[in-house]
Amino acid sequence: MNMTTNSDQITESECNFDVSIYTKSALKLDMRIQFQGKTPEEVFEIMGDPERITDWYLLAKKVLLHPPNDDGQVDFDVEFAMFGLVREEILHWEMPLRYVYSAKGKDFPIKDYIALIEIRQMGEDKGELIWQQYFDHIEGEHNKRLLPVILPPINEQSLNCLAEMIGGTSVTLKSYM
Repeated sequence: MNMTTNSDQITESECNFDVSIYTKSALKLDMRIQFQGKTPEEVFEIMGDPERITDWYLLAKKVLLHPPNDDGQVDFDVEFAMFGLVREEILHWEMPLRYVYSAKGKDFPIKDYIALIEIRQMGEDKGELIWQQYFDHIEGEHNKRLLPVILPPINEQSLNCLAEMIGGTSVTLKSYM
């Protein structure tokens, strides 16, 4: 599958959801999977299930679910190979269209991380999964040099694994890091 790196920013018209209510940070990674043969609900069941993260994200080692919040949402911790324990908090949940989450952790070097997962139906049995990561602050000089080099290929390979699970026909990744 293809990886595209590009220095041009995505225009706001390409996004269906205004993430600015959750972050003022810049879009750093725009990742997309075109899929076929699955409904948005089926794709959302996989991408929206925290317990499935270890099935496709290369650095994810373990997921620990927290008891549901008052609104029924479940926040969780993910133990990552490089970043230790990271708390992922659901900020917006709109099944099967999209969700927004934040990620924070003691050893997680990205200090203002917000991500949008969106699923667009583009036909009766095809669509697009969008995963956009927003952040501006990476802690530590080493991480500032390392993450722009390693995150795009790690995410691309992870998306290729996810694409196999959701009937992906192409994977694209644009990095603005």
